[in-house]
Amino acid sequence: MTEATSTARALRALAPDAFAAWDEVVASAPVAIEPERARDLEALVVAILDPARAGTGAPAPPHRLPTAVADFAEQFVLDVSSCTDEQRAAAMAELGGDAFPFVQVLYVADFGTRMRAAWGRLFGVEPGARVDASLDLWPALESFMSTVARMEALDPLTTEIVRLRGARAHNCRLCKSLRNVRAANDGADETVYDAIDHYETSTLSARQQVALRLVDAMLWQPTRYPDDLAPALRSSFTDGEIVELVLDVARNAANKIAVAFGADEAHVTDGVEFYDVDERGELVYGLTPGR
Repeated sequence: MTEATSTARALRALAPDAFAAWDEVVASAPVAIEPERARDLEALVVAILDPARAGTGAPAPPHRLPTAVADFAEQFVLDVSSCTDEQRAAAMAELGGDAFPFVQVLYVADFGTRMRAAWGRLFGVEPGARVDASLDLWPALESFMSTVARMEALDPLTTEIVRLRGARAHNCRLCKSLRNVRAANDGADETVYDAIDHYETSTLSARQQVALRLVDAMLWQPTRYPDDLAPALRSSFTDGEIVELVLDVARNAANKIAVAFGADEAHVTDGVEFYDVDERGELVYGLTPGR
């Protein structure tokens, strides 16, 4: 066994259920839409996020993707919060009934690339995939999200500020309106959450600040992490906690699917809504802190 193989196995052992769930997602994505289109989409995403891996510095989309679809996919990857109604409508008109599975595959290509970069930057290996069989993609994604939601290496407040940083980056209206009831019961309030927007000069702890730096790296510079990020993470978190942070960012970013469709409305029209995660990894809404 090579050192890289041993390291990859050790990495997977830190979160075996979550890695297995992502394996199912990866196996399911290529058959969720027409295979040639899935390959073109993967090539487009890699060219945007990791041109060195693609073997080219030019982030031009494969010509077989219609222009409206390629433009929409590029906007999804780079900054889904800025997707316009015109971009959305043009892409949906081209995609028709394939729109929902297409955007799911786009998310998998997007965050598959970002997580590969994270594992390489933080652990020096890619864990690889171990499943050949595939499920329907949406159930596979739901299983991944619920599996990650059940992880408990991190404290509730760290998990919540990581989630909110991503929610604000993607401008998901629902996600921005939610607050974790466990974090609230531990004393978190809007003063804490307001600090997320200027965390580097805030009174958030060094541990919280470096967690948010990882969120920003994954979302905005996925293949060009600051040189000091990995050492800073290791000084504040265990390897298991770092794995959970990476997986949390990926799980939370599934909100890009809803934002891309403009289907991210909040449940409340004023204030915030408290939620928790149940034993199945599903969200329970409408809770009250202290109960």
